[in-house]
Amino acid sequence: MRTIKITLAVLTILLVVSCAMRNSIKMVTTIERNGKVHRDVYANEQRLDEETYVNPFLFDIGPDWKITRFDSAIVYNFFGDDEKFNIKISKSANSIEQYSKEIQNATDKSLAAPEESLAKKFRWFYTYYSFKAVYKKLQYEVPVPIENYLTKEEQIFWTQEGGNMGNHRILSGYEMKTTDYLDKINNNFFQWYFHNCWEISFEAIKKLAVGYDLAKDKEKLYETEFSADGATLEKEGYYITPEIVCNSMDNFYKTTYFSQLYKNNEETLDKEFETISTIIDKTGVAISYELVISGKVIKTNTPLVNSDTLTWKVDGMRLLFDDYTLSAEYRIANKWAFLLSGLIIILAIGSLVVWGRGR
Repeated sequence: MRTIKITLAVLTILLVVSCAMRNSIKMVTTIERNGKVHRDVYANEQRLDEETYVNPFLFDIGPDWKITRFDSAIVYNFFGDDEKFNIKISKSANSIEQYSKEIQNATDKSLAAPEESLAKKFRWFYTYYSFKAVYKKLQYEVPVPIENYLTKEEQIFWTQEGGNMGNHRILSGYEMKTTDYLDKINNNFFQWYFHNCWEISFEAIKKLAVGYDLAKDKEKLYETEFSADGATLEKEGYYITPEIVCNSMDNFYKTTYFSQLYKNNEETLDKEFETISTIIDKTGVAISYELVISGKVIKTNTPLVNSDTLTWKVDGMRLLFDDYTLSAEYRIANKWAFLLSGLIIILAIGSLVVWGRGR
């Protein structure tokens, strides 16, 4: 039981404080002019003993990945926080599509293997490239849909880019909650989360309880004990578990039956409740996706552009309610086209001059 309490407390911290990410990964994808791609992935590898390491990546590393362990950790500015990386894996491929296709054994492909593509269009003087990486929505099931609390627009605003807010677009709404509007969404978001905790706990208890019409009293039970302001519950570090719900039912029915029910069925009830806590691991992953190109950026949906490098922040929170797409368009000058066009113009002028003299 103590483990679940700690886990829920961690989830609240993860959702509110972006620097508290459990697992940070830096992914650098370099696209060459000829279309070939090289990828470096950095992480912080932990050791269990002298010979055993814990894989910090989201997929098993195949033999075609080159592994480099650093003697001392590299400190990297991870969106305002210093992050230490002590391992790098590298791999080259003929196309960017190959990476996601080859990662079949990922623990969660939503984060490990985005659907990446690079389209090319020839326009004589320039070749135009369109890059896209789609991170798919996380797969999970909860009894209370988010639509009961947030509109589709609010969901995207809260978990992804925070709307059209200039340089703040790198932050999602939950990372920059400073206005009344964001406070309202924050409140509704946590009400959704706590409501799901309660629903899952309630249904698990109802299966075991005898002699009480819990279905009839369900709404009263929730309104009496758990319908408080979501933001208030979150700030107080509150949590809802089967044990907490059993205690509230004791208060409601003036009995000790439910607390005893929990003690007799603790393992069963906690196992049922773990379905909501599976979201925790998924929201606790943060990825710095860096794209290095050989050309001039024309259009992109990230404000973080430094010369030839574009950077996006990807984490489980951004994938909570919808897909998250990274996109960029850039062009590369065809030098031979400029030279050939210049040569044609010179030859045309020369031909006119010769023709004119002949007349």
